[in-house]
Amino acid sequence: MGGPLLGRYGLVKTPRGNRLGFLIMLRHLYRRLGGYTIWRYVDGAVWHRGDEVIQFLETHPRLHLSYLPPYQLRLNPQERIWRRVRYEATTHRWFETLDAIGGTVRRTTHSWSPPKIKRLCHIT
Repeated sequence: MGGPLLGRYGLVKTPRGNRLGFLIMLRHLYRRLGGYTIWRYVDGAVWHRGDEVIQFLETHPRLHLSYLPPYQLRLNPQERIWRRVRYEATTHRWFETLDAIGGTVRRTTHSWSPPKIKRLCHIT
């Protein structure tokens, strides 16, 4: 498995959003947070599970995955964030390249105030 391609903002870019991409992201996270115990909460997507993921977790003891129950949007704030990003940044717009989409998404989320992010995530 190759190393991640890092964007300017610390984003981990992977060739595809699949199990291999998930494992690349986990490996990067594990290296970046050396010395810390890491708890990662994930949904039930098929790429978050499987023999490769189990083997990875067995050989990286500081990393723990906890699976959210299905259809519990209140427990998965990234879904609300992503829905709002799509509405504000990408709805009814044409992008020439993936980098253009990424730039628009970054500018949109960086313009959000902390109270807006807390409101979207239902954090008081």
